[in-house]
Order: sequence, then structure tokens, then C-alpha cells
Amino acid sequence: MLTLKLEKPGVAAPKLRLSLNKGARFKVTVEWHCDAGHIDDIDVHALEARNSGAGAKVAELDNVLSTYNTTRMNPGGGALATNPDGSFQTPSGGLTHSGDKRVENNSETVLIDGARLPHGVNEVPILVTVHETDHGHDGGAGDEEEAAFGDIEVCTITLTDENGRELGAYSLSDEFKDFNVVQLGSVLLGPNGWEYAAVGRGFVGNFNDVLAYFS
Repeated sequence: MLTLKLEKPGVAAPKLRLSLNKGARFKVTVEWHCDAGHIDDIDVHALEARNSGAGAKVAELDNVLSTYNTTRMNPGGGALATNPDGSFQTPSGGLTHSGDKRVENNSETVLIDGARLPHGVNEVPILVTVHETDHGHDGGAGDEEEAAFGDIEVCTITLTDENGRELGAYSLSDEFKDFNVVQLGSVLLGPNGWEYAAVGRGFVGNFNDVLAYFS
């Protein structure tokens, strides 16, 4: 298990070679657990992004795979329909989410189908957020703190191919404890096929703040 470190200026993220096949399919599984008496909910998000050298960017809500972008979670502005089993996908079918799991010690998955991603999409950033944690610490309401990854004992991301073969696994380090949003990495399509860059970029804010960074 590799450990993600925070991004440092001028240092390129290490890349893991995944596949030479541009139509390859991958499964990204994010698992977490907390032993501190909290009720933690981690949400997993992914973007169908284009990167021409100035960073990954998305221009349409249809390219945002997030529970917050479903009509079930956001009836007034969500762009993605939710299936009866709770899963949802982007219109292209390039990204499919297993559905929101609102319990601790659980996992969420994102399926990436390289053959169905929209033309020009060459990066899929994978992000996680901590959602309104109910802390179980002793003390009064004044001691309550905003949810952050410091409340999560373990958060891992595992990449597997369509045959279930593990391609790589990473674990968040304690450096992320003060952040409530983390980009775990990006699945990248380059001239030599698919790679995974373990970016490790922390944010403080809500998911719309993160979208502003990628748009």
C-alpha cells in the first residue's frame, strides 16, 4: 500500500502505468473507516475533464459525477438521473457511480469506461469529501468541530482492471487531517495509454469551491 503525500510545488505527481488500451475499463474503489465514535460519511466524486496543459477543466454539469449533481440529491439543479438501485452515471456512460453510502466503514466505487468517455476527455480527477460528520466526542456543543479527514482513521483508494486485477492501492496520510476535500488523484489518458497520478491535493470548502478550481 502506497501513501499519498500532499502536492508540493514543482514536484510532478508519481504516475502508475495502467493500460495501453485507450478503451480500457477501470474500477476505482474508495474505502474508509473511523474508530473514534463518529458517524462519518465520505462521498466520492469524479470529473470528465479535459487537460490541454493548464490543468483539468470541466465546462458542463453533465461531466460532473457527484451525488450533489443528481436529481435525487438536488431536485432543483441536478443534471444526472439516479437509478432505482441508487447508482448514477454521466450521459456518456464513461463514468458510473455505485451510489451514496451514508454509513461509516464503507466504500463507494466509480467505474471508468475509456471507450465511452466523451471525445477530448483525457483526465478523470477522483475526489472525496467528508459530509457533515456527527462527532462522538465528549463535551458540549461548543466543542463541536467541522468535519475533516482528521476524523477518518483510514481512507484508501484501489484501482482494478475489468478482470478484477489490482493495479494499485494508496492510503491517505495524516497530512490531510485539516482538509474536508481531497483529490486522491487522476486517471490520465496520454499518448502511451492510461496512467494514474497520485496527486494528493487538499481543499477546505464545499464541493462548489472545488468545482470552481476545475472550471
